[in-house]
Amino acid sequence: MKLVVVGAGLAGLRVVEALRDKGSDASIVLVGQELHEPYDRPPLSKHVLRGDREPMYLREEYESLGVTLRLGVTATGLAEGVLRTTDGDEEFDHVVIATGAVPRRLPGAPGHVLRTLDDSRALSPYLAPGRSLGVVGAGLIGCEVAASARTKGADVHLVDVLDGPLLRVLGPVVAQRIAELHASHGVQLHLGTGVASATADRLELTDGTVLEVDAVLEAMGVTPATGWLEGSGLTLDDGVVCDAVGRAADGVWAVGDVARWAGVRREHWTSAGEQSVTFAAAILGEQVVHVALPYWWCDLYEVLLSGLGSVAADDDVQVLEVGPRSRPLAVYSRDGRLTGVVGFSAGAAVMKLREEIAAGAPVEDVLAALAG
Repeated sequence: MKLVVVGAGLAGLRVVEALRDKGSDASIVLVGQELHEPYDRPPLSKHVLRGDREPMYLREEYESLGVTLRLGVTATGLAEGVLRTTDGDEEFDHVVIATGAVPRRLPGAPGHVLRTLDDSRALSPYLAPGRSLGVVGAGLIGCEVAASARTKGADVHLVDVLDGPLLRVLGPVVAQRIAELHASHGVQLHLGTGVASATADRLELTDGTVLEVDAVLEAMGVTPATGWLEGSGLTLDDGVVCDAVGRAADGVWAVGDVARWAGVRREHWTSAGEQSVTFAAAILGEQVVHVALPYWWCDLYEVLLSGLGSVAADDDVQVLEVGPRSRPLAVYSRDGRLTGVVGFSAGAAVMKLREEIAAGAPVEDVLAALAG
């Protein structure tokens, strides 16, 4: 069997690892658009951006798994049994689409984005005393970059059309705490207002505020990287539409940010690995068991914000102080059942509730146990 993986990020690596762990001796070719050796992306908005450490390259891991790397090659189309690329066709028995997502942009795309190593290196010089950075979008990336910039001494303006950071995902209770955390570190918050116009060094907001900055980061979320699949015959709807095991068509699979599994698309780091295990079992004809819970984390100053479960902005939320250091833990529920938790440097407490979240335990029982 010959397998072609399109995308040299974490999702692609996890696909290969999962197959090899199950003993597959398939011939595997990985096609990556960037010229850089494959690298780990989460540090781009923190450690790499701040210059604390070099990128974590993944070439040795790929090579140890017996993968042929084709880097600096862009996928341009997909036909039956053939991947079209800028460097010629690649035939396959199976193909895995792991092309991730691309950032949304302001009109004219005047600012920086943060998705690749080159993006991180281009933005890094603006994280310094005497520099001013405008961040448009208070999601995970926007919040992490704002924190990284303040840590390095830059002035930061954080802009979002919503009334709180991560409001759409985490709801008003936790959003308020994140806003207070940013404000306590000197971030200038411009919430509940949009961008009327933008250049590389100026933001005019819809409330009339004008911000003169040295650089603008556009961090308004992402869209799945599926443009190259137009005309392929695949169903594209906020990602590559797949069944519950990642199958988009006969011999065609998708994992990670680009994939919409059984109507759901997840942009979580851990989801790519969990999906890859499910995919590997399915492609090898094994019984598939997929019971993973969404998990994510975010570095904000001295706080590690982490979440587990499928929380929603309109869930009921109660915040408790847990552990010997009284760390805040937000407990989310719906119709009296636990849906997830978000912790502020309370990772141990978050992970201890995995079984209760998976089972949808009565939230009153969970709160009583935490209080005791």
